[in-house]
Amino acid sequence: MYLVKFVRYPVNLLMKSMLKFTTRLFSVATFFMMSASLSGCGLFSDADEKFLFGDTRKPDALEYEYRALANELHSTKPCYLIHPQSLSRGGFGPVGNQVSLLRSRCFAAVAESSGDERLCDKVRSASTLFSSGANLNAESCRRTARLNHDRRIKSVVSYRLDVPQIVSLSGYDEEEIDAYLVSEGRFSSLEVAMRYRRDQSSTYWNEVKMTLLHTEEFFDRIVHMPGFGTSDDQRKMNALGWNPRQQRLWTPPDERTHSAPEIRLPAQSEG
Repeated sequence: MYLVKFVRYPVNLLMKSMLKFTTRLFSVATFFMMSASLSGCGLFSDADEKFLFGDTRKPDALEYEYRALANELHSTKPCYLIHPQSLSRGGFGPVGNQVSLLRSRCFAAVAESSGDERLCDKVRSASTLFSSGANLNAESCRRTARLNHDRRIKSVVSYRLDVPQIVSLSGYDEEEIDAYLVSEGRFSSLEVAMRYRRDQSSTYWNEVKMTLLHTEEFFDRIVHMPGFGTSDDQRKMNALGWNPRQQRLWTPPDERTHSAPEIRLPAQSEG
């Protein structure tokens, strides 16, 4: 009888200790889950895509250039050169804006700058285990695109574009660019074009950005740039048609005596 009591006492004590430990563990887990939920943890977000175990890649610097090019052209064609799982991270940004798929950012930029909300169907929000990117989604894209659709002056984000790198990747050499700018009346001669390229490069490359990049020939060359997408993305690029964006061109650099810009559409390629 004494032996039974002796054995039961430590067993009961052990059971109570285990119950107390389990209760505390449950409380800590509950606190963690609630804190994570309230802090915008990606695990609890309503993002379209959840990458919990690292199924993403860091964007290449060139992919950011493709986003800037798409924004400049108001065309989604360069967006398909971006890897579908390239994830841009915003560090300690506001909850809901901490991460985003760079390709979705690209589609959204074109939709919002052009006012074409149909392109927002391609925008997918993303989250990781500890970061939420739920705010960049198709609906938020549509709202901004609708606002811009009827605006004379559109509210858009501007991205820095490395024009020399882009035209080089598309296969143009400097002599070919000089000849194009002269043929378009942007410079009076090849010698003047070469001088601006050497001595006033920012003015020269801005001319390239405002003219050559908006031609049908350049648009057709985009598919030959080094891409990070799939063969299906290549087919989608090939299916897109050129839709020239209206440009405001100033007087050619070596003739500038007034500041009124000329508004025109890029000429179609012959043939």
